[in-house]
Amino acid sequence: MRLTQWTDYALRVLMYCAAHQDREAAPTIAEIAEAYGISRSHLMKVVMALSAKGWLATTRGRGGGLRLVLPPAEIVVGEVVRQMEEDFTLVECFNPQGSNCRIDGRCRLKGVLWDALQAYMQVLDGVRLADLVGPGAQAAVVPVAAIKRSRQSASP
Repeated sequence: MRLTQWTDYALRVLMYCAAHQDREAAPTIAEIAEAYGISRSHLMKVVMALSAKGWLATTRGRGGGLRLVLPPAEIVVGEVVRQMEEDFTLVECFNPQGSNCRIDGRCRLKGVLWDALQAYMQVLDGVRLADLVGPGAQAAVVPVAAIKRSRQSASP
């Protein structure tokens, strides 16, 4: 389960706005793009989508910028992910119109992956934007290298 770059950037924009919500000057697209090293034009599209979905208020011109529409404690990360991700089709058989799986209907993989996706979203539903940037929020160390494979690949 991997988020698209689109959703990653959307979460970063919301987090940046939440972290800077108390300052007088609202964050700008240019500022956020520079802070994260992201293309300004790509970020502008993400901001437009966040605004259209009701997460951000945007003000143009001098003194303009981006503000959260809701307090960070009311923004559920799982809901943002659901609205920003376009495709939760983890495997071909999740798509009833386009599945060519020859064992669909006899395979339990689809059910296991569906349960995993639901568990993933349940965790995200338990997280608010304020949890990610508020006082006491600590940076997490993600031990990706610690995810062990149970079998080592055979080397030729």
